[in-house]
Amino acid sequence: MRDVPTLPEMKRAALFTVVGVGYFALWLRMIEPGFQIPDAPSDWLGVLTFSALLIAQALTLPTFARLIGVETVFRVSLVPVIGAALGGVTNVLEDGLHQDWAFYGFVAGSVITMLGLAALALMLGFTGRGQRRLLAAIPAALFAGQLLFPVVGGILVLPAWLAAAAVASGRPARASTQTSRSCPRRYLVFAMILVMSALS
Repeated sequence: MRDVPTLPEMKRAALFTVVGVGYFALWLRMIEPGFQIPDAPSDWLGVLTFSALLIAQALTLPTFARLIGVETVFRVSLVPVIGAALGGVTNVLEDGLHQDWAFYGFVAGSVITMLGLAALALMLGFTGRGQRRLLAAIPAALFAGQLLFPVVGGILVLPAWLAAAAVASGRPARASTQTSRSCPRRYLVFAMILVMSALS
């Protein structure tokens, strides 16, 4: 029984941790009074960072799904990516450029993302065996964090990604290709940039 995580496992764990910390840091900043109207450059940066973190979080889900080793789980994890891409773009149009019509696109993107997270949680809960069923709590917490973002979003999302990081540090990815092995490195750099933007 090995005790030291491999380098790919450490990269995935670091990616999950950075995404969770970045989401939590931005949540703390966005719940401040007066942050909802992007007039100052720092507010604009917040809008862009929020959209990018939505997309980064969704893009990280397939990396998490690879840990399960079930192809169907991986495919379901791609649904939130579509929703987050739509939600991220329309969020910039709505809050950044004040295009009211983009609100409907943001709502549609949010619904697609949450449906994907709910489906992923249900799939892990009903098809998982033994302790693997507990992994359903991670997408479930992400679902609740997005649904309750203004209130407790960051409080729910951060522990979820930290739990995913703990799982990643001790579980190799299954059925991974060369492309999927290289993804955590690119996502980690991208996520670290977003964290620095959220903290600035």
